[in-house]
Amino acid sequence: MNFKKIGIVLFLILFLFPINRILAQTTNAGFVPANIWYSQDPFEEGDKVKIYTVIFNPDSRQLSGSVIFFDNSVFLGKKDFTAETKSVKDVYLDWTATVGEHSIFGKIENAKFLVSLGKYEEVYLAENETSKSLRTVSKKIITVADTTDPSAITNPILNIVNAVSFEPIKNIGKIIGDNTPEFIAQPTISTANMVEELRINAGIVLETKRKEVKENIRALDPSTEEAAPGSNSPEAEPSKFLKPFKYAELFALALFSTTFNNKLIFYTVLILIIFFLLRYIMKRVR
Repeated sequence: MNFKKIGIVLFLILFLFPINRILAQTTNAGFVPANIWYSQDPFEEGDKVKIYTVIFNPDSRQLSGSVIFFDNSVFLGKKDFTAETKSVKDVYLDWTATVGEHSIFGKIENAKFLVSLGKYEEVYLAENETSKSLRTVSKKIITVADTTDPSAITNPILNIVNAVSFEPIKNIGKIIGDNTPEFIAQPTISTANMVEELRINAGIVLETKRKEVKENIRALDPSTEEAAPGSNSPEAEPSKFLKPFKYAELFALALFSTTFNNKLIFYTVLILIIFFLLRYIMKRVR
């Protein structure tokens, strides 16, 4: 008879314990689905970014635990949280963006409800992991000004104009991301980043070529040649005809270099080209 009683007690313990665990799993507390966002987006290599997420607690008990942030399988950091009854709690982690493909997400660990003062009950959350936030960070390109070139004196002024007049374009990715669906925002932001990278690279190439042509013109100047004032060397004749072409080339390169190295001018010209192109296409369609 004693064995029978012991068997019944063991059965009840084994039966009730899983039920408690299963009931704990039915709570819909946890992450709000697809809720990873950033203090700035898009971001570049070296940018200091805050990674945000939100925890929802619809229960009448206080929920606490830890959020662990990952980039693919790389551990980024851990933040403890406490979400009061029937409330939401935002959690963030400071992160420095690095070059490459990123898949950022968060997980909840050690989740528990406050049952009474100092007493907690472990809970299994249905929404214990965020969806993965995919981002691509490209290498930051830094243009170094040539201080030996007199034109470099105007660079600080151009930088101020760029910073003041073109500040809204720096945040265009965040504006698009916040106000449009992700399937539209992602291609738009990627295209904008690609155009900006193309502009920077083209500006560097054009500026380098402009300086090269300028040096060629300086070499063609008769005052730099070691010749007598009255000498009429046959090699000087080609220089006389080549010089006008070099000046024309220098003018064209200076024009394009200024356009590509100044954000305000570049994007104004680009918008005008797109506008007239679309108007031409619309007229042809009609």
